Amino acid sequence: QPCFRKITKNPPCCRLQELPSSCCCSFVYNLVLSFSFPRSSWELPDLREGRVKAISDSDGVSYPWYGNTTETVTLVGPTNKVSRFSVSMNDNFYPSVTWAVPVSDSNVPLLTRIKRDQSFTTWLVAMNMTTKERIILQTIKWRMRVDIEVDPLQLLGQRARLVGRTQQEQPRILSRMEPIPPNALVKPNANDAQVLMWRPKRGQPLVVIPPK
Repeated sequence: QPCFRKITKNPPCCRLQELPSSCCCSFVYNLVLSFSFPRSSWELPDLREGRVKAISDSDGVSYPWYGNTTETVTLVGPTNKVSRFSVSMNDNFYPSVTWAVPVSDSNVPLLTRIKRDQSFTTWLVAMNMTTKERIILQTIKWRMRVDIEVDPLQLLGQRARLVGRTQQEQPRILSRMEPIPPNALVKPNANDAQVLMWRPKRGQPLVVIPPK
């Protein structure tokens, strides 16, 4: 039987017989860049319209896994010995925003607020590479929320002020397993599916950067 240890930020270490194990991740993504009245936002249309429940956060190569380095371990079986191993993932945030309106040729800084709200679900999964049978071992959730107020009239280095939470929610291991939405196992991943929208105060929304 699998045996898990307490975790902090990384998926748990486990002991497992016969089946290889790895991590699979999907997430709900919403990044809003707010201007004085209109706004621009990174959006996932399929999530926004409710056509899917989650989108893969895979590296775009290792579907359905998050990656193929520390995120996966392959075991060759059957074996009578208990195998002990660990898998881990490291998801870093490197967002960039524009001071100016993204559909304008002007570089005048007009940004007044940045809001980011991301919800993640990570599954620790064992998969039989021959039959493709999957066994969910753990379901882990966490959320990232950022709220920054910006005064574009101030000098660089003095414009931004954190008005949201100073500490983020820590990952939670759920007591009950959640099923993996089928679309979270396949293309596209979030980076390829997201679009940058411009939503003016008046008029129709405009797609600034389409999906790949």
